Amino acid sequence: MKTFTIDEAKQNLDAVLEHAKGGGTVLIVGEDNQAYELVATIVPKKGPRKAGSAKGKIKITDEFYEPLPEFKPYME
Repeated sequence: MKTFTIDEAKQNLDAVLEHAKGGGTVLIVGEDNQAYELVATIVPKKGPRKAGSAKGKIKITDEFYEPLPEFKPYME
């Protein structure tokens, strides 16, 4: 684990990210002694979206199409 202040992390961002990417943990300490832990993770790629995949999961009732009470004065 490597520890940096916020200013050091800003100045050496490439080194900080490279250390995290290599499997190391980086601890960044702020001015108020608040610590932030930086750990690299792999974000999985999402596949292409499939059209119609939500079919049957959403149901709209007839109440949806009725006018809202707030607009009643405008409809008279």
